[in-house]
Amino acid sequence: MTLQSSNAMLAYTLIRGSAANWKIQAQNANITLGGSSVSSEFIFRLLDQLSAAVIALNTWKNVAGLNAYATGQGYTGTMLTDCTATAAAAQACIDWVVANFPNSGGFLQAQTLNADGSRTLRTFTPAQTAGLQTTMTSFVATIS
Repeated sequence: MTLQSSNAMLAYTLIRGSAANWKIQAQNANITLGGSSVSSEFIFRLLDQLSAAVIALNTWKNVAGLNAYATGQGYTGTMLTDCTATAAAAQACIDWVVANFPNSGGFLQAQTLNADGSRTLRTFTPAQTAGLQTTMTSFVATIS
């Protein structure tokens, strides 16, 4: 017997494994957002992770035969539809940050300039990130 592989098998495996990681990362981020102030750098790292998830899901969901393969593996529902929903939930988190991150004339206000010329990262309290926490909770809910 030969080793069997297919693009659908690979996409299915990548989606399932990555989704588990995304869920854990999002839950941990939400704990941090709800429990303490976070820096602008934390928000930027979160945006990078969410953006990577959106790109991956939108790429992998279009692999030919994915839904049939997933169903054959016992996946309930339609994987393409679920990928679309999860990507949309991740994008909603990104959209919240874009709409709410302080900026002036299109320039992000991620740091403050101190009198000695040094810079300090801006921080955001749990109250200031409450909307992001809500969208993150919705993102987590799309992954079982």
